[in-house]
Formats: sequence, C-alpha cells, structure tokens
Amino acid sequence: MSPLIFFLAILIGGIFATGTLYFIYFVLIHFQPAKGKIRSDLKKMKNEITPFINELIPWNKEELELLSSNQIKQKISRGIITTAEGVFNSIYHEPLIAYSYKKYISSKKDEVIYARTSNHEFVYRTKKDSTELFIDNQKVGTINNQGLLYGGRKKRLLASINKNENELELPIFIGDKERGTLMKPESGSVNPRAFQFVGEMKKNEEAVFLSLAVLELVKDSINKKK
Repeated sequence: MSPLIFFLAILIGGIFATGTLYFIYFVLIHFQPAKGKIRSDLKKMKNEITPFINELIPWNKEELELLSSNQIKQKISRGIITTAEGVFNSIYHEPLIAYSYKKYISSKKDEVIYARTSNHEFVYRTKKDSTELFIDNQKVGTINNQGLLYGGRKKRLLASINKNENELELPIFIGDKERGTLMKPESGSVNPRAFQFVGEMKKNEEAVFLSLAVLELVKDSINKKK
C-alpha cells in the first residue's frame, strides 16, 4: 500500500470515527436532558427568536379577543430532535406571540417551549404525562394530560382547558369559572380568531388563561405539520 493511500485510509477512518463520536455525544446530551441543559437551551431559544420578540406589538386587554390562530415565520425542523419557531398574529396581521419549541430524544414526551408576548414570558417543560408551567420566571404549577393545571402549596386546581381532540371549541376555566373558549381552526378558514369568547379577568388570571391557550396553539400547529 502506498503512503498516500495509507494516509487517506487513516484520514477517512478518523473522520468516520469523529462523526460517530459526535453522533453519540449529540444523542447523549439530547436524551433525558438535565436541568442545566434545559436552561442552556432556553437561553439559546430566546436568543434565536429575539428578532421576532422585538417586533411584537404592546399587549393589552383587547389583544386576547384579536388573537388569531394563524402564524407567520413558522419554521419546523424534524430529525433526531424536532425544533420549531413562529409568531402568532392578530386578526389584523400584527405580531402578538413569538415562540420556540424543542422536542428531545425520548420514547415519551420530552419537550420544552419558550413563548413571549410583549409583557409576559412563558416556559413549558413537558416530561412524560405532565408539563411544568413557568410565567415570568415563576413556577405556577403543573398541567396534566387532561389539561388540568394544579399549583400552590396544596396543589389545588388553578385552571383547566378541555383537551377533547374531537371538539373544535375548547373551554378554558380559571378555577371553576369559564373565562373563554379556544377555537381550533377549521381547514380553509382565513385568519380565524383564536377565541370565541373572553370574559372579564384580573391580570394574573389573564396570564394563566393565555398560558393554557398558547400551549395548545403551539402543539396543535406543530402536530398539523407532520
């Protein structure tokens, strides 16, 4: 074997080995990621959608009734892991909510979502059958598979959303009072409103109400693109 062929064989073998090691490393850090990895990813996710965040219009009480389930700038990448980002508009095509999504390597749900309005930050950490909800860096509680949000020291029911996939109207409750209805967009609908009805709410109630809706809107939009 000539020195050149021998050198090329070693080089190719090294590249293959390096690629294999990187693949193994990539899989390991994205399989059941620790809290440090999640914090690092959330920081990157926020930075990546900062241009979207900077374009969001100021949020006020009326924006809930004007929110559309339509998006702009949506981008989904599927591979070993799945990532997505996008911006939900108002019915007047104004950017209201920016988000970033990441699904890790797992046989069960293992996801993180970062979302922003002009005045609130939402983080959702999903593992298996439950989702930890953080609003403005404060843990609010845990959302289960049935859409029930429990929180506080006594783990009481704070809010809920109807999770029936066969329904187009998903009522959202704060405590035991219905505060609004999230509408699943029908095929062919043009710039549909996200909510059919929105009742009176305090500021903290509105943030919780919106957090349940955003989680449903993001996951529904990603699942539809499969």
